[in-house]
Amino acid sequence: MDDLLYWVALHGVEGLGPATFKLLLDKFEGPKAVMEAQKKELISVRGLSDSVTRGIMQGRTRLEDTKRLLKTLNKNGIKILVKGMEEYPAPLEGMKNPPVVLYSKGKYPQEDERAVAIVGTTKPTKKGFWIARESAKRLTRMGYTIVSGYAKGIDTAVHLGALEAGGRTVLALPMGILRFFWRGEFKPYMKNEENFLLLGDCFPTQCWHVGAAMSRNRLIACLSRAVFVVETGDMGGAVYTAEFARGLGKKIFTLRYTNTPQAFKGNQRMIESGAIPVTNFKELEECMANL
Repeated sequence: MDDLLYWVALHGVEGLGPATFKLLLDKFEGPKAVMEAQKKELISVRGLSDSVTRGIMQGRTRLEDTKRLLKTLNKNGIKILVKGMEEYPAPLEGMKNPPVVLYSKGKYPQEDERAVAIVGTTKPTKKGFWIARESAKRLTRMGYTIVSGYAKGIDTAVHLGALEAGGRTVLALPMGILRFFWRGEFKPYMKNEENFLLLGDCFPTQCWHVGAAMSRNRLIACLSRAVFVVETGDMGGAVYTAEFARGLGKKIFTLRYTNTPQAFKGNQRMIESGAIPVTNFKELEECMANL
């Protein structure tokens, strides 16, 4: 517990991302040594900003607050996963500057490494919502864990589809895990922790912000073998997730409309950029069977 205390205290320093974390851990023996370092030692770390240095020094005065936070996490059944731990999701090890600290509720069994992400707009058509939900059900029955970001719209359809099919789904969070709450449509499933995993790399009390959402999208891409985009505009989280996954060498699939709605021109643009188009469930299943 003492070791986790310093990991979480250091993770709570504003502006300290995975790359800066690595700088500090390369210099010092561990998070406790970082938190107890003298100012002149911190200043000697090339690339460490003045604001992060101040944050580390201030953080050591708030260790009692961090201890209370650890008790709250434990009370709520939330685990702290540090890179290198056995329970840390193996697929994340392959990304550049993976999160050093994660917070999770639920299990991450090895079979979750056989996962597919389904993402899209927060304002889908009724048809798009149904396609996302049905796609999740079908891929669940093929043995895939379904990953998405718990936003409204497509993400919601996806998680519900996986749970309705009795499968597993990973909810990658764009906020601190203590800010998470179950929306009404999920209440029939929320007690069965065998079927879902909440996972995030934000500090537990962090509110939603754009940077957190982008980080969430990177988690989605890294945790999945492929990304299926149902409906999307030219910009937004689904596009970012797909492009990040493409950079990792993963396959991108997207729904192709005969007449693409103006709001979802992103689908056509993604196809033009190399995404594999699918027009029906049979094609989707055939594509996923060959992953």
